Amino acid sequence: MGEDEMEMENTTINLVEMDWEYYTDTLGIEGVLKEQVNDFVVRELASHETGEGDHLIVKLRKQNMTTMDAIGKLSSMLHISKDRIGYAGNKDKKAVTEQYISVKGVDPEDIRGIYTDEFDLEVVGYGHRIGIGNLSANRFEITIRDLNLPIEDLRNRTLKIVDEMDGKFPNYFGPQRFGSTRPITHQVGRHLLKGNYEEAVWTYIAKPYDQEYKSIRKTREELWETREVEGAAEKFPKKYRYEKTLLYHLTKHPEDYQGAIKRLPEGLQTLFIHAYQSWVYNRVLSQLLEDGWYQEDYEIPLVGYKTDLKDEKPENIMEDVLEEEGVSQDDFRLSDFPELRSEGSYRRAFADFRNFEILDIGDDSLNMAKNKMTVKFDLPKGSYATVFLREIQKNN
Repeated sequence: MGEDEMEMENTTINLVEMDWEYYTDTLGIEGVLKEQVNDFVVRELASHETGEGDHLIVKLRKQNMTTMDAIGKLSSMLHISKDRIGYAGNKDKKAVTEQYISVKGVDPEDIRGIYTDEFDLEVVGYGHRIGIGNLSANRFEITIRDLNLPIEDLRNRTLKIVDEMDGKFPNYFGPQRFGSTRPITHQVGRHLLKGNYEEAVWTYIAKPYDQEYKSIRKTREELWETREVEGAAEKFPKKYRYEKTLLYHLTKHPEDYQGAIKRLPEGLQTLFIHAYQSWVYNRVLSQLLEDGWYQEDYEIPLVGYKTDLKDEKPENIMEDVLEEEGVSQDDFRLSDFPELRSEGSYRRAFADFRNFEILDIGDDSLNMAKNKMTVKFDLPKGSYATVFLREIQKNN
């Protein structure tokens, strides 16, 4: 694709706006999430029978840390490979989280002998390896702050919305799927699908967003304009290791953008494709809600090269979305990256929620003359608490 075509394409396809349609009509309460870490508490609901098996089942409590970082630190402390530690899914970083992990080849005393301020460990017993998705649900306790409404209005409006939802909410992917401060993962995915490897690399390294800290934003802005790789890696702080990886590769192998992408962890490469599938899914679901469509148990495709786009309304809209985006099902074969090819899967259009309860409403000590509200609810695995609360908040 030439530069003129690329510029024209970038101006016609909106890959930034995430103004998804709401399910309910009642005005929201607005407010802010995650002003402090313990505003967002997640507990995994899982049943791991113990007594048999060669893995030690351990409860992991952490805060302000990703699951992957916690697993990495634990493997170093135990002097074992990360591959010997199993877990059911990633929990939020800016949150207090509790989840089960399995560890192979260690004794309970090895776990009890770990002393760290970074996370807590509790031995549950012996069982089988815990794998991705090996849980039934998550329980959330979340505080919404900076609320303007009086206490009774907050309570009444929230309960009215929950009643209107009637146990269901649109099962959108949350903004964290695309990058909370820099929503670029789906954009990189689309470039990979279209074979635009140069744009994929520069979007990941340098596309600037206002939500980032000024210093790193300035670095990205300069690179976005100049695309000068010499010495650029040193401008990124140590924790931006993937940007550095790409830039070091391009310094040694100028314009080998495909090779640069392959230097990234395969899990991250896969995430780009999955994020784009999620983007298309959200677009389709949003259009369905706008049209007043509802089928409780319908599963919308996460499109891939094998997806059957049958003659049903969701699939018809998906065909239109793919055409607008300039992406075909065959693009998901990814001939240059066969390990990333995706045949597609499905995701329910509407998710269930259970056990909603308002735990507390009162003055917000962090925001003068404002209120806060703490709520509790259970969601099935794979569903986003921020998406559920979005329906109650309706921040625009």
